[in-house]
Amino acid sequence: MSELTVALFVAQPVERVFAAFADPLQVRRWYGAPPGAHRTGGSGEVAPGEPFRVNLIDAQGAAFAQTGSILAVEPGERLELEMAWEGGHLGRETTRASITLHPVEGGTRLEVLQGPFASREALEAHRAYWECALGRLARVSSGEAVPCFEEFWEESRGFAGPLGVAAYTVLAGLRESGAAPDLVSRIEETLYTHLARLPSETAEVLGAVLRARLNER
Repeated sequence: MSELTVALFVAQPVERVFAAFADPLQVRRWYGAPPGAHRTGGSGEVAPGEPFRVNLIDAQGAAFAQTGSILAVEPGERLELEMAWEGGHLGRETTRASITLHPVEGGTRLEVLQGPFASREALEAHRAYWECALGRLARVSSGEAVPCFEEFWEESRGFAGPLGVAAYTVLAGLRESGAAPDLVSRIEETLYTHLARLPSETAEVLGAVLRARLNER
């Protein structure tokens, strides 16, 4: 049995970092998705005793979820939760995670303590999970609008096959590279409109071709 500790410095005041936990629009941009996966939705509030669920898909489009409950909340200081996974590759065990925010010079030191884990493999998988999530948190708390697959999911009416993931990658890449907002908007409109109109048989064939080509790399 073992516990995991992950720490990160965020160059923002504690109040701004904690806001990324409390605001649902910010939460969905950083929390829940392991490396290579994407959020498609979630439910629950950041309040003691509240259950929560985060729906996800992996890089192959397979659905899985994180479930749990909020055990304690100290605004601006600490959040404790219990979490488990339905599907995916992070194991089936239920663990507790404590997230603490420490004000330090120039920003906030954020520390995650989670466990117990029955295997080293599960511990390291969760380390990668938190490092990925906290990296997004740092960007979100700084005011950056991290490209969010959940928003794409909603706007494209749940088109989440390989073509949907590819379209999201294009849009995220454009935003990351600083493309002009009007250009991104035009491309979004085109993708959302035409992907939604594809016959399911055509989408399945094109998605299979895309997956096969990706697997050849």
